[in-house]
Amino acid sequence: MNKRQIDDLLIAIQKGDESAFVKLYDEMFRGVFVFIYSMVGNWHFAEDLLQETFIKVRCKIQTYRPKSNATAWILQIAKNTALDSLKKEKIFEDIDNYEPVGNCDNEKQTIVFDIINSTLNEKDRQIIVLKVLYGYKNREIAKFLKIPLGTVLWKYNKAIKVLKEKFLEVENE
Repeated sequence: MNKRQIDDLLIAIQKGDESAFVKLYDEMFRGVFVFIYSMVGNWHFAEDLLQETFIKVRCKIQTYRPKSNATAWILQIAKNTALDSLKKEKIFEDIDNYEPVGNCDNEKQTIVFDIINSTLNEKDRQIIVLKVLYGYKNREIAKFLKIPLGTVLWKYNKAIKVLKEKFLEVENE
């Protein structure tokens, strides 16, 4: 689903179309989940935050400005939800104690998420998710994450190299 279609869904939700909200969730939940998971590193915690994110999307729908970047708006809510929750739970100090556990149908997808989570730091994971999963341009990522464009380019290339090496190690095991 492209950015314009997501924008159209958010506009329809603003007008009270509940079926548009269901369609938005169906189209976006995987990507939003991966984005949150890249921040928190815990499958079950990410599932809870995913639900909380979409509740907030529904509650804050009137603050959405039509024709703006709909995906970025939703991801910003997801990011703020995850960060707020991490702060409330005081998990920042303990985040390394969380073991990513997956209960999804696709075991390979879980392995990929686990490798990304265990190999990359939070900022690198966010850049990978935004670029690979959502197809954002480097400039958009830099603006969204509030970091210089050169940093995005460098971190993306470094993260891809590290992930390739890690996937080769796992494949050869």
